[in-house]
Amino acid sequence: MPTNADKPKLNLPVTVHERLLNTLTFLTIACGIVYLLMQWSSLPDRIPIHFNGKGEADGWGSKWTLTALPLIGVVLCAGMALLSRYPHHYNYPVRITMENAARQYLLSRKMLAWVNLALAVTFVWIEWQTVDSANGGSASLGWAFVLFLMAVIFGIMGIYLVRASKLK
Repeated sequence: MPTNADKPKLNLPVTVHERLLNTLTFLTIACGIVYLLMQWSSLPDRIPIHFNGKGEADGWGSKWTLTALPLIGVVLCAGMALLSRYPHHYNYPVRITMENAARQYLLSRKMLAWVNLALAVTFVWIEWQTVDSANGGSASLGWAFVLFLMAVIFGIMGIYLVRASKLK
């Protein structure tokens, strides 16, 4: 099994596609933060902080708990954006050579950018649903949400694995 030292280190410029995905990711997070700030004064002091499989609130806490969602989103997305700068440290489903390194690295960075966007949308969706529920609306964070999220994340990774195998 090749080590990271065996993989070529390439300085590949960020593509337009990656730039667009990264911009959408950070705009999504920013919109979530702005939305929370706009809704803050209308939130009750006690809000739902956990939902069961049926999408019903079954845990309650302070509205300050909601600040964790954008904070975790920012840290996670910034960390993944930083990680995308080091594709030679990733594990790949194919052997990385000088001939395929650029293609594999770009493909894996795009996959990471798509996953990053999906996670940002997820955090904002959870925030929006929690605020809606706290204000008397009906949240829909049940099993359908979890299954949809898993399908999106694993779908992105599945597409990546198929493409990576074809680009050997």
